[in-house]
Amino acid sequence: MIEKLKSIKLNVTFGAVISVVVGVLLLAMPGTIVTLIARILAIAVILSGIVFLISMLGDNNNRSTLAIAVAVLIVIIGIWMLANPGSIAKIIPIAMGVLLVVHGVQDFSMALETKNHRDERWWIGFVVGALSIILGIVCIANAFGIIKFAVRIIGLMLIVDGLTDMLMVHKVNKSAKGVVDSSILSEQDVDDFDEFK
Repeated sequence: MIEKLKSIKLNVTFGAVISVVVGVLLLAMPGTIVTLIARILAIAVILSGIVFLISMLGDNNNRSTLAIAVAVLIVIIGIWMLANPGSIAKIIPIAMGVLLVVHGVQDFSMALETKNHRDERWWIGFVVGALSIILGIVCIANAFGIIKFAVRIIGLMLIVDGLTDMLMVHKVNKSAKGVVDSSILSEQDVDDFDEFK
């Protein structure tokens, strides 16, 4: 039982240390980490394109000019992704920014509709729409900054997770030691009682 507990504590501590280290890296170097992830993704795309191309060139029966062209295109896209990792990272916040702008325009439209119906609070929809459009423009204009901010938040969460795991291991150690100490005392009391008899 004690060996199993030690093994669990060791695994949790190891995982906690890794969480803290990765969290610190994400917090300290978000741009580098995002670029690294984008490059790994680009290499995966290049390799899949090359494998697809080799399989097409090696198969004389099912060789297709279109399939070969697609494989070459996949490799070219992968090379472009590898050369421009920041562009890949920016795609997600740009898409979110466009979505926010579209929703903001919809909010404007609904605000004007409520104004036409003589609602006194029509301006709330107008303010919400303006806020959505502003946030959307920020996402589009500062896409890489948004990604770095999100990576920092993830890093902070990993650090907190790792530190709380370490705290829990410490608490388990402390409580387990208390149980072992109390059982040793109990055995000594029994021995002392036997000697007394």
